[in-house]
Amino acid sequence: MEFYLDVDGVILDFEAAFVDFVRDEYLPDLPLGFILQSWELANDFNTLDIDEVWHNFMDSDQFTRLNLLVDTDSFNQLSEQHPVYLITNLAKPQYESRRKNLERYQLQYKELFLAGHHNFNDDSYPTKSTVISKLHRKGERMVFLDDHPRNCQEVKSAFGNSEVFLMSRPHNKGLEDSMWTRVDDWKDFLDKAM
Repeated sequence: MEFYLDVDGVILDFEAAFVDFVRDEYLPDLPLGFILQSWELANDFNTLDIDEVWHNFMDSDQFTRLNLLVDTDSFNQLSEQHPVYLITNLAKPQYESRRKNLERYQLQYKELFLAGHHNFNDDSYPTKSTVISKLHRKGERMVFLDDHPRNCQEVKSAFGNSEVFLMSRPHNKGLEDSMWTRVDDWKDFLDKAM
């Protein structure tokens, strides 16, 4: 069995860190507990220049210190039993920040890759299924977990026998598809995948 896991929104709490950054730097009256409702950040913050906010967030300390959404012990136990590969959709300059953020929690995994549906205007940026195709051992059970429906659809289309799980997040509520199994959190994922 092989595991291919997204990072932001699945292992690390990207959304909460982004909201905290917006509150700290731009909108001090933003309520505590505000939750992003859309994948498109501009939909939640239409009064801001979202490109500027995004770039400032990516350069901030908050971006490099995202909180954990998984239990370290169960994550590392999974990694001891099966190969676990992490695949996150970030621009290449953010690779080292994300690796260090994961290292901070002492998470054990095979390797971290950058790939996904958003290519950051880089024609060489791979899809998640492209990365998986280079790692997957034929005949092995493949499990994929992501919070973006487009990545789930793309992987399931490329690997019809894969088991694809969609991590429930506000931006994907109400989207259902027979291609994936929806999970509420890390524990729910482990319960359903194992």
